[in-house]
Amino acid sequence: MDFLHDIILPLAGSPWLYVIALVLVILDGFFPLFPSEAVIVALAALAASSETPHLLPLLLAATIGAIVADNATYLIGRALGRQRLENLRLRPVTRLLGWADASLQTRPAMLVLVARFIPWARLAVNLTAGTVSYPYRRFVPLCVLASTLWAAYNVAMGYLAGRWFAANPLLGMALAILLAIVMGIALDRVISLARRRNRLGV
Repeated sequence: MDFLHDIILPLAGSPWLYVIALVLVILDGFFPLFPSEAVIVALAALAASSETPHLLPLLLAATIGAIVADNATYLIGRALGRQRLENLRLRPVTRLLGWADASLQTRPAMLVLVARFIPWARLAVNLTAGTVSYPYRRFVPLCVLASTLWAAYNVAMGYLAGRWFAANPLLGMALAILLAIVMGIALDRVISLARRRNRLGV
C-alpha cells in the first residue's frame, strides 16, 4: 500500500505515468517479476474514482507495451534458433520445444491468447514460437489480439473495482489487484486441469 500511496497517487496526473506503465509492461514480457498487471489494474481503479489517469491512454500504453514485449521475445527466440537450444542436451528444453511446436501447429490461437494472461507462460510460448520458427506473419495478428484482450481485461477489472469503491481509491486499487491475482490463479488451475485431462485421455 505504501507503493500505491507514495508513487502511484502523486503521479496520477502526470503524462509520465503512461510512459512508466508502458515500460513496466515491456519489462514484464522479458522478466515476469515486474508487476505490470497489478500496476495497470491499480491505475484503472484509480481512474474510476478520479479524473486521472485517463483510461484510453492507459489502455493504449498497456496494449502497445504488451505487443512490443511479445514480439521482441519472439524475435529473441528466433535469433537463438532451435538447434542452439537443442545442442544444450537438456531434456526439459527439448520437451518444451517439441510441445510448443506441436501446439502451435494444432491450436496456435488458444496457446498465444491464453499464455498472454499468465506471466511465465507468455514468456515461454513467445520465446519458443520464435525458436521453432513459427511463421511471424501468423504470430503477429495473434499477438496483437492477445495483447489487446489482456490490456482491456486488466483495465476493465480495475475500473469496475474502482467504481465500487469510488469513495476510497486506495481500497479500490487494492481490491482490483487482489481480483487480478485470484483470476490469474484460477486460470492457472483451469489450464493445469485441462492438461491433466488431455494426458489421461479423458
